Amino acid sequence: MLIKEDLLFDFAVNMPRILVSGHTTVLDNVKRVMLLTDTEIIVFNGKRFTSVKGRDFVVERLMDERMLIAGEVEEVRFFAALQKDKAGGE
Repeated sequence: MLIKEDLLFDFAVNMPRILVSGHTTVLDNVKRVMLLTDTEIIVFNGKRFTSVKGRDFVVERLMDERMLIAGEVEEVRFFAALQKDKAGGE
């Protein structure tokens, strides 16, 4: 197996994960792509969001909830959506 295929195979666990190595990035558990530019990618992972910022991003593969990205990563952030007040207030 090629190294990229090995990396994709190892990410079989169903949880938000990211692997950055050189100019190759693997995002796992991608439910929805929210933003896609050559400098930023934001994906929804089910309960959280993952934001990747950098340069020259190209999506090389998107399948089976995995995204393989080529480009230079400068920043990775994980964040959750704001939840409504459970008591019914705003």
